[in-house]
Amino acid sequence: MRRRQLEWPIPLLIVVLLVIGALAVYSATYSTAPSLFSRQLIYIGIGLVLFVAAALVPERYVQTFAYPTFAMTLVLLVLVLFAGTGPTGRWLGVGGVHVQPSELAKLALILAVAQYLSDKRVDLRHWRYVVIFAVIAGAPFALIVLEPDLGTSLVLPVIAGTMAYWAGLPLLVLVLVSSPLAVMLASVNPLTLTVVIGLLIVFAYWSGIRIVLAVIWGTLIGAAGTMAPALLERLHPYQRARLTAFIDPEADPLGAGYQLIQSKVAIGSGRFWGKGFLEGSQTQGGFLPEQHTDFIFSVVGEEFGFVGTALAMVLFWTLIIRLFWLARRVESPFSRLVLVGVASMFGFQVLVNVGMATGMMPVTGLPLPLFSYGGSSMIISLLALGLACGMASRRRVHG
Repeated sequence: MRRRQLEWPIPLLIVVLLVIGALAVYSATYSTAPSLFSRQLIYIGIGLVLFVAAALVPERYVQTFAYPTFAMTLVLLVLVLFAGTGPTGRWLGVGGVHVQPSELAKLALILAVAQYLSDKRVDLRHWRYVVIFAVIAGAPFALIVLEPDLGTSLVLPVIAGTMAYWAGLPLLVLVLVSSPLAVMLASVNPLTLTVVIGLLIVFAYWSGIRIVLAVIWGTLIGAAGTMAPALLERLHPYQRARLTAFIDPEADPLGAGYQLIQSKVAIGSGRFWGKGFLEGSQTQGGFLPEQHTDFIFSVVGEEFGFVGTALAMVLFWTLIIRLFWLARRVESPFSRLVLVGVASMFGFQVLVNVGMATGMMPVTGLPLPLFSYGGSSMIISLLALGLACGMASRRRVHG
């Protein structure tokens, strides 16, 4: 039995995060491009309207449009390969409106995978269904890689993999399916590649596969690492430079390593309480490139210090954990999977964005949801949260 009940913690967390994010964007654009803050407020307004509308849409309507939305997104991803605009060619423009299809792909994938995996006939213990699932998840991933947009493309396997595991995909199968991608990413560094292959062989053997077969499998997926150079060649020069700068930013302090160095300087200089709103020397001096988008977390660190960044992290992870918690309490399999998909999308983006701002991960250009400047990211994030909030309001009476 289900009942509708107000899911107030999610909207409350969202509002507080939006306020902190808006203050950070205002500060980041105050001395360089103040008009961007006004645009951000418009994006937030549109996103909040869609949040409310999505929260009120009945589940059956969301399910009805899951596959058509996914198909439309694939068409847009194909179009952007031939008619993309903007500095990186990732946008489609109609009049004065520009949209980024790769952002829409995150939500479209969540809906399509939720619709597929919630079908009672689908059993992920059989390879036939795993292959179909891999095709659904792999299609938008491949198209986004071709743009190329490495950061956004990495979100999709995480979303799909988490949802599949939640739906009953054996962990061994999940590792087998995702290992080629993991090896390709790890092949940027020979030592990392060796460690990853070794861990995969140990895991395969621990899962019950005979050691000879485990070694053969490890050798085969190691061969997938040879595809990494071809993948890197597809990236723009600045994207390749970002990946190599992660290993040693000091090797090119005025070039590829500049962003990482300035980001860590900004966060470190904020210390415990921060320098104060609009008082950050790195931020107000414009020393930090992309400070209103990729490195918005660094602005929070400089001006609000450890207290501000810790508060932001607590709010983000409370929201993410709340979504996972609610996924265990809704009765509908479709709603459950949508909640898991949205939670994994936010969790991975927060992890990667904060990781790259602090120098713990390569700079991939992945925005910090609800914080970074940008219309497509903000609107899709709030739309996804609205759908999740609506799903969460229809939970079991007991549970």
